[in-house]
Amino acid sequence: MYLIPLWYRSSPNYYPQTPTRGVTVNDVHSEQKHLETKMQVSFKTKLLQDLFGTNADLWFGYTQVSHWQVYKGSMSSPFRNTDYEPELFLTQPVKADLPGGGSLRMLGIGAVHQSNGQSDPLSRSWNRIYVMAGMEWGKLSVMPRLWLRIDPKGKDNDNPDISDYMGYGDVRLAYQFNEKHTLPSTLRYNPFTGRGAVK
Repeated sequence: MYLIPLWYRSSPNYYPQTPTRGVTVNDVHSEQKHLETKMQVSFKTKLLQDLFGTNADLWFGYTQVSHWQVYKGSMSSPFRNTDYEPELFLTQPVKADLPGGGSLRMLGIGAVHQSNGQSDPLSRSWNRIYVMAGMEWGKLSVMPRLWLRIDPKGKDNDNPDISDYMGYGDVRLAYQFNEKHTLPSTLRYNPFTGRGAVK
């Protein structure tokens, strides 16, 4: 859970568009400010444990990220966007040595839906299934994921080019300095389009 009071965007998207829904024009987007507030709430909970007698666990996770145009100067500042992301995933503990003194600790598979909860033409959503692994090298944890999009084709897809931007997987890194301090990062890159992100 976090709240970032000052979140600056150098290039706001004033006219969101998609190949199947065209250009969206409304006051929330066309009059948005560079500066806004960003907040996130996430949780996960174990639904079932020790499945198949192999210590496998079934988890449910949920993340909600909101961008609030609180600095517009009005008493009713709008939320520019809110994304909702429920997911279900299965993890299997494993033990295997990796090069460089590392160890493979977990394998998993999951399904995730992400949507902004809007109706057309503002609707943006996509669904994925993914495989992941959890590895450790001392205080460094590495979790790569590869995903496959499972959405309809053609005009029924309200976000057909999202893979150009989000790619086909990501790598989550975390370095644990001590029991209270960890530095996390997420890396994403699509080699076919040259687009990616570092968080």
